[in-house]
Amino acid sequence: MKKLFHPIAGALIMGILAATLAACGLGGPSEADQLEAALQKAGISVTGVTAVQADANVNTSGKFITVKLVGESADKAALTQTLEQAMPALLDSIKDVEGGTLGVSIFSPDDAVHAGPADLGYSGSSSLSSIRQYFAR
Repeated sequence: MKKLFHPIAGALIMGILAATLAACGLGGPSEADQLEAALQKAGISVTGVTAVQADANVNTSGKFITVKLVGESADKAALTQTLEQAMPALLDSIKDVEGGTLGVSIFSPDDAVHAGPADLGYSGSSSLSSIRQYFAR
């Protein structure tokens, strides 16, 4: 029987294929996936948070990040207090992100009651830098 490929040629082809897949973003998690994972980890670490849904849209127009926390309580005051505790952890988890927007809310388990940054006195835009500046005080 005649061999179709030389072992070195096969290794070379596999190397080129691996490099091509890595260049296409298939070599590891995307920036958006990394941001979402960091936010989920930070949010769930806060007492009173039972679930975190993070979505990061990273494209040539910028970074658009939304985070939905689910709290243990249906009491607005308790949800607001939990959000106040969560904001530093969330912002710290994306401290290396420059620019973009951030939307954060916390909801009761049944989604009937919610709180957001406005309930913490924030009246600015969804600009990540503005939110950081306000909550860094």
